[in-house]
Parts: sequence; structure tokens; C-alpha cells
Amino acid sequence: MKKGDFVWLGVIGLVIFYIVSPWTNELFLRQTSSHPYIGGFIKFGILATMGELVSIRIKKGEWIKPKGLKWKTLIWALIGVLITLMFSLYSRGVIGSIEAGYLPGKGSSLAFAFFTAAIMNLSFGPVFMGLHKISDTYIDLIFVEKVKKPTLDLVLKTADWNSFVKFTLIKTIPLFWIPVHTATFMMPSEYRIVAAAMLSIALGIILSTAKK
Repeated sequence: MKKGDFVWLGVIGLVIFYIVSPWTNELFLRQTSSHPYIGGFIKFGILATMGELVSIRIKKGEWIKPKGLKWKTLIWALIGVLITLMFSLYSRGVIGSIEAGYLPGKGSSLAFAFFTAAIMNLSFGPVFMGLHKISDTYIDLIFVEKVKKPTLDLVLKTADWNSFVKFTLIKTIPLFWIPVHTATFMMPSEYRIVAAAMLSIALGIILSTAKK
């Protein structure tokens, strides 16, 4: 293991300690409830970026700072704000639909979690993933390919939409995101956003290991 490995694991350890420690758990819950958007911004900005870094570490065998990292971190942080809203929107919508009889499973926490995960990932998921792919491609064109002002046409032509549809949409949504988000929505609401951010790390590790 290299020095960067210990630093990365140390940061993850501190995050987990802050969440579960009896000395800081109450503060974590209070901050999450009082400032959900700020919490989503920080959690995804830090944890999803760490997921990108560790995926590069696994693929390349060393720690490399990707070009345009600060902009990708900002995008992740903004995604955290959006996902915070979507988690609330979809979970409350599913609860209302179950209570009104539009969905089965009244009184079942598993039914609530599954329907929330499935509906969210099959509707919001592809749109969010597509927009994120466009933003990542735009950043790479500027910082890696040195294109000064990428046009939308160039971004759309450069992005690999074939793998996006065949792998990201058709495989990761039903085989990864719906199952893990079902587990996420069975958690207390205060822990869902940080769990979602952690899942981005898990997926990065899984995909990087498979590619390697």
C-alpha cells in the first residue's frame, strides 16, 4: 500500500466515525435535518470525488489527480443538492401513492423502499446520468483535449452514448442502483444521502476492479 492509500482510508474512516460515533452522531443528525441541501452538497462533493480518485488509483495503480478535478467536484456537490431533493420528492410521492391505493404494499417498508428506488431510477436516473455524462465530457474536452470552447454538438459526438445505454442504463440501473437504493430507502431518512454518496464510491471500485 502507498501513502495515498492510507490517506484515502483515513478520510473515509473519519467520515464513518463522525456519522456513527456516539460523540458526534447527534450533531450529524441535527445538521442533516437542519441543513439538508448544504449536507448533500458537502457529502457528495467529498465522497463522490473520493470515488473518482480511488477508481483511477485502481485502474492506473497510482494516485493521479485528474484534470479539471475541482470542476468535477463542484458538479458532484451540485448533484448532491439535486439528489437530496429527489430523495425527498420520490419517497414522499411513493408514500402518498401507496396510501391512496395507486401502489400495493401498504404498511410494508420493503415495498416503499423498492417502489421508491425503482421509480426514481427508471425516471430521474437516466436523465441525471445523461446530464452528468455531458458535463464530464465537457470538462474533459476543455482540460484534457484542450478545446477552448466545446460546442454542444461536439460534446454529444464525443460522449460514448453506446456504452451509456448498453451498460449504464440497461445493466447498472436494474442490477446495481435499484437493489442498493432499495436498501438505502429502508434506512432512516437522515442517513440516506450519505449512503447514496458512499454508493458512488462502491460503484467506482466495482467498475474499476472489473476493468482492471
